[in-house]
Amino acid sequence: MPNGNDIQCAVCRRNLLTGERAATYTEPRSGSSVHVCPLCFERAEKNGWQLHDESVPVVVPVDTTDRTVRTLTAQVNALRTQLETTSERLEDTRDHTSARETEIETLVARLAEAEAEGAAVRAALADSERRFGQLQHDLDESQTAQATILRARRRESDEVYLAGIAAEVFNRSPQAATIGLLVGLHGTPTVRVDVIGAALPRPVLIAFAWGEGGRDYRVDIDLVARRFDLVDLVPGRDGRMVARLEPLYGNAEWSDGRIVTAPAEPTMF
Repeated sequence: MPNGNDIQCAVCRRNLLTGERAATYTEPRSGSSVHVCPLCFERAEKNGWQLHDESVPVVVPVDTTDRTVRTLTAQVNALRTQLETTSERLEDTRDHTSARETEIETLVARLAEAEAEGAAVRAALADSERRFGQLQHDLDESQTAQATILRARRRESDEVYLAGIAAEVFNRSPQAATIGLLVGLHGTPTVRVDVIGAALPRPVLIAFAWGEGGRDYRVDIDLVARRFDLVDLVPGRDGRMVARLEPLYGNAEWSDGRIVTAPAEPTMF
């Protein structure tokens, strides 16, 4: 029967614990399939290892209480047979001695005890199966949540994707109307969208520039928590512009009252 020690992580060489799920990767140099523990997924991917779709099954310890139930059932049947044999002998010989009566009483008591113990074991087995089912359900939910988090964190490393998200957040905000008013007064601005830093939530700077000045905003993005916070970086929040010390080189456009990035903006929902 397999146990956690049968599976070894190809990255850290650690034997997996019971109940720990590994992933299968292809090692580029040898082309062979290897197992990687959850702690080493990121390291394996950085090394260029290719993740397989299938995963190594979780090793779950097998409960041996069913074997105990079968043993107790066999004992109960043996005791019942012994009791029936003894009763038949008493009926045939009609020798109702105190010793035989004591023997029958002892067998009856042992039978009752064995049946009570068997009932307790069956109840324990049912409770164990219920708890195992709940643990399996919790494990499935945990793995699904972990996969969702990993997918979101990978997307947070894609600056093009984040720039599109930040543009969509801005386009849905009241600040888009402020920029629309400035466009009516000063014309179409130069627009730049930049991911700045690697902290979480990931900050994305949105800058607008006209000849007379400009406005700056920051969008803080956390894809796991699904939080998208827009911060106005120009004091006053009344549409005023601030002077720019350096020219702004655009990488996006203002079109039809919204920021347009390239490639096309992703959808948040």
